[in-house]
Formats: sequence, C-alpha cells, structure tokens
Amino acid sequence: MEDNDVRPDYEPELAEPQTAPTKAQYSSMQRLWMMFTAPGDVFSDIRIKPSWVLVMVVLVLLGVAVQTVIMPHVDTEMTIRARMEQRGTELSEAQIENAVEQAEKFSKFGPIIGLVIAPVAWAIMAAIFFVMLKITGSDADYKQTLSTILHGYWPATVVQLVLTAVLIQRIGKVPQDELANVVKANVGAFMSADAPAWLTAALGAISIFNIWAVILLIMGFATVGKISKSKAAVVTLVPWGVWIAAKAGIAALFS
Repeated sequence: MEDNDVRPDYEPELAEPQTAPTKAQYSSMQRLWMMFTAPGDVFSDIRIKPSWVLVMVVLVLLGVAVQTVIMPHVDTEMTIRARMEQRGTELSEAQIENAVEQAEKFSKFGPIIGLVIAPVAWAIMAAIFFVMLKITGSDADYKQTLSTILHGYWPATVVQLVLTAVLIQRIGKVPQDELANVVKANVGAFMSADAPAWLTAALGAISIFNIWAVILLIMGFATVGKISKSKAAVVTLVPWGVWIAAKAGIAALFS
C-alpha cells in the first residue's frame, strides 16, 4: 500500500523583518512644520540625515526681525534709571541723558550683531550638548546634535517671538528687563517687585516655552542619540540647570 504523503500547504509565510528606513523621508521645510505635529518622526529622520541650514537661517532672521519690531518699544531711559537704582548708583540728569544717547546709538547695531552672535551661540550650545551626549555613550555626531537642538527649540522659539512682537504693540514702551515678561509665560513674571533679583531671574527661566523645548530635546536626544529617555533627560537638564544657576548668580551679583 502506497503512502501518499500529501500535506496541505497551510503554513503561514514568514513576515520579512521590518528594517529602519535608510533614506530621509522629509525635506527641511517639511520638518519645520512637522515639529508642531509629529516631532518624533522628524527626529527619526534627523538620525538618518541631519539638516540645520534652513532652520538656523529662519531662526536667526526671525529673531532679527522681531528685534527690529521690539526696539522702538524699549524705554531706554527707564531701563538705565532702573539699573542704576538696583546698583545704588546715583547719576545726574546730564549723565543719564548722555547714557541714554549712547545706548540708543548702540542699539541701532543690535540686529546686525544678532546676525553674527546668534549662529555662534547655536554652535556653542550644540558643542555643549554634543559633549554631554558623548559622556552618556551616544554615537550621535556634532551635525546630528546641532540639527536636534535647532529643531527642538524651533516650535517654542517661533511662538514666543511672534507673540512678543504682537503683544508689545498693545503695551507701548517697557524697560528692557521687562521684555521677557511681555508674554507672561514664566514664573518670574508673577514675582513681586521686592523679591530677590536672583530668585526672579531663576524663576524667569522656568517658562512654558522652555519646558516645551526641554521636552522636545529629551525626545530628540533619545531618538537621534540612541540613548534611554533617562540619559537624554540628563543630557538636557544638566546644561539647563547650569544656565539657570548662572542667571541667578549674575542677577545676585549686579543687584
């Protein structure tokens, strides 16, 4: 008797293992918009192909444009009087007028200085975070780090700048130290006038915009740097904490 060993072909086909995309899926312009809607996808794309030129150019030009809009609303005389009062320095009216004149002349170069200083500041910031990533064992390179921080700060920065430019039109002239409080999004804006300067400065760094940026940076460093969320938090929060301490120290020194 013959044994007909015929078996039905019921075994499922093995699914091919999913592989990570090897080519970037989004353009630099798409990434700017998607940072508001799908930041995780953008950071995954940055891991493959980092981009930084467009986002840096837009951030720098937007900052300069908003600075140009804000400058006419800065009360230079009130700013100088407030600072002299904080330091306990008395100036004659002639000295104050001269100081105001010199400050207003210098302020005209503010936008030009911003065009130079802003890119350097971003580059230095990226270098600091790059060192932090290497300490935590990440394989991210400097270009990936620069791209991550620029995109991480992009949404909060653009919203803050636009709101400041719009709201200051309704307020009129304000001292320069009050510019950060035009949009009352930080804790320091709600401190009383007699609060210690160092405390107001430290709490001024705790804002909705900074928290938004910190969350995106943690997400970005974890994705781009291939490290855990806890390590990404360390990479982000240590420099941020040092920055807050420096702000508080400088405010205490000159108050």
